[in-house]
Amino acid sequence: METDESAGRSPVKDVLERSINDDTFRRQLLDDPDSALSGYELSEVQVMLLRSLDESDLDKLTPANLDEYFTVDSAVYTPDGLAELERSYELADSDLEANQ
Repeated sequence: METDESAGRSPVKDVLERSINDDTFRRQLLDDPDSALSGYELSEVQVMLLRSLDESDLDKLTPANLDEYFTVDSAVYTPDGLAELERSYELADSDLEANQ
C-alpha cells in the first residue's frame, strides 16, 4: 500500500495547503495545533515545525510558494538533530521571557 509520502505527497504540505485554503482550519492550527494536527501522520520534527508557525508565517504562504518555503520534509533528521532543534526552541523561549 502506497503512503502519501511515497506517492510524492507530504503530510506537512497537506496541512499547509489546507491552512491556505481553509480559514477555519488555519485558525484552529494557530489556536489549537494539537487538535488541528490530529489525524495527520507527522513526525515529532514535523509537529514541532507546524506548532512553531505563527500568523505572519501563514500569511506569507501561497500555493505558488509553498514548496519554496517548506522543503524541510525532504531533510533527514537524526536524534541529535532533533535534540539540537529542541535546544534552539528552548533558547528562543528563554530569550523571549528575558525580554518581557
